[in-house]
Amino acid sequence: MTDTTDAARSPKDVKLENNHLKKMFLEHLNSVYFGKQHLFDFFNEIETIASLKQLKLAIDELRTDTKSQVLQMDQIYTSIQSVPAKISVLGMKAMMLEAYLSVIKTGKTPIERDVFILFYLQIIEGIEVTYFNVLKNLAKSIGYSNTFLDQPFDTAVENKVLFEAIYKEYIS
Repeated sequence: MTDTTDAARSPKDVKLENNHLKKMFLEHLNSVYFGKQHLFDFFNEIETIASLKQLKLAIDELRTDTKSQVLQMDQIYTSIQSVPAKISVLGMKAMMLEAYLSVIKTGKTPIERDVFILFYLQIIEGIEVTYFNVLKNLAKSIGYSNTFLDQPFDTAVENKVLFEAIYKEYIS
């Protein structure tokens, strides 16, 4: 390869070592794993705040799905002979705090709170879809089977679609 500056290089010029890809895979896996751990308290909070029965049921389903995804990620850690390593999830925590403050502390009506809850749940599911998609791509490039990420990815997509449908139903 010719000597080029970083600014002139394209993604095709960059070749990452396998150990770098594995490190990135673990960092992303840890981020989503510990982000999901933090979500359980958030789900409990917003379920008590939600007024729409359909939303409460969807949040309960999301909690169940999240438990299942965490168990699936535990299996991923086992299959790659690794363990979860605590990582900062400040971005996720900040977004949940923002959601909590937007919903609780601003004196919104029950309907307004439900709409805000739905908004933030869609954002969370969008982040999860992105994380699982990145993990699938990294797994494939490392040579790991990425099929073990299909179920958590599909669940995140289904939940995102569910909350979008409830949101659209609510605001139409």
